[in-house]
Parts: sequence; structure tokens; C-alpha cells
Amino acid sequence: MALVSDVKVAEDDYYSPPQAARVLGLSRRRVTQMLKEGYLQGEQLENGRWKIPGAAVSALLNARTEQPTPLRSRSPQITKTIEETKERAALQERRIERLTDSLSRLFDRLERLEDRLDELEKGLNRQSR
Repeated sequence: MALVSDVKVAEDDYYSPPQAARVLGLSRRRVTQMLKEGYLQGEQLENGRWKIPGAAVSALLNARTEQPTPLRSRSPQITKTIEETKERAALQERRIERLTDSLSRLFDRLERLEDRLDELEKGLNRQSR
């Protein structure tokens, strides 16, 4: 497990883009963009979601912390506001993931019900002949 800037990264674990984004201090969209462009190692699963090795997150985090810090530091209030915004964004991303999963399950169920309805209609048509 690597410890960089008080952030623990389990190198044996895998991360989703929102999880990696929180660790790296980036947006989920930026992490996904980096995955697509090959700047961040990851595997896209059959369902379209990404699986990012902890070692890749750790390596990128280490590379980013080795860069010089900006000359001008942020005020504590701005830093607090940014952190609160990041937390709200992460919460919204988790909600969106749950809603997407629920919607996917609903579409699967609808498809099964439509198939069943087709079967019942065929049975009725055969009986009425």
C-alpha cells in the first residue's frame, strides 16, 4: 500500500473512475478521458465500465506529487469550498451509478416482460384458430 500526501492507495485493489478521481483529485470525466487516451492504465469491461489497477492510480499520484507546487497557495476558505464541492460531486456520481444500475435492471425486466407478453399473445392466437 502506497501512502502519498496522506492518501492511502491499495495497489492490489481496483478502482472505478469516480473512486480514482477522488484519490487523484480529478473529475471522473478527466479520469475517463485519461483512460481512453492511454495516460492512465485500465481495462474497459464488457458492460462499458472501467477497472483501474491501484498500482496505476498510485503511479499517477506519485508522478503528480513530484511536480513542483504552485507559488500561490489557496486560502483555507477556498480549499474548504473545493473539498466540499468534490465531496458533493462524488456523492452525485455514486447516485448516478446507482440510478444507472437500477435503470439497467428495469430495462432487463421490461424486456423479459415483453418477451412473456409475446409468448402469451402467440398462445392466444393459436387457441382462437
